Amino acid sequence: MFISIEGIEGCGKSTLVRGLSQYLQDEKIEYVITKEPGSTSVGKILRQILLDKKQQINPFTELLLMFSDRLDHLDKVIKPSLEQGKIVITDRYVDSSYAYQGAGRGISKDVIDYLVNQTGILLPDKTILLDLDPEIGLKRASSRNELDRFELENLDFHKRLRKSFLDAAIAYPERFLTIDAEEKPKEILQIAISKLF
Repeated sequence: MFISIEGIEGCGKSTLVRGLSQYLQDEKIEYVITKEPGSTSVGKILRQILLDKKQQINPFTELLLMFSDRLDHLDKVIKPSLEQGKIVITDRYVDSSYAYQGAGRGISKDVIDYLVNQTGILLPDKTILLDLDPEIGLKRASSRNELDRFELENLDFHKRLRKSFLDAAIAYPERFLTIDAEEKPKEILQIAISKLF
């Protein structure tokens, strides 16, 4: 099974990933935890560029860098792990491109669709969307040591991200599981486990 976890900044993805990892470990189920961008040696370099708040990056350049990371991620981590029969859980995936570079940066959905189709991007079996009011998410994120280039974007940007994720959940109900990210982490984890496994 291939699972992606999506949501705006500060929604609790990392906490849920840790909880799912512990559950799978306890159940002795083989799994791989991964993330975008930055899960390969190439990806780590791209992540530094993409998150560096000192960088001014053209939206199309940003999109292509994200897809470069994603293709390397698929070839080196996701596909080999799935072929070995492991469950793969990724913290962010293709729906983040529709949200961040699409709704956030204003790139047409058609352009992103084209890249998805032409590059043969594998879609997840399930996507967990942790839905949260952007004001709450940004407040949570602000407690981190240093904010990255995306976290520093204005509130309207993050509202567009949330809408994009929610629109995707409506468009693909068979793939998406939407959970209220204001729930307690333990409750979020239990909902995710009950629906996934």
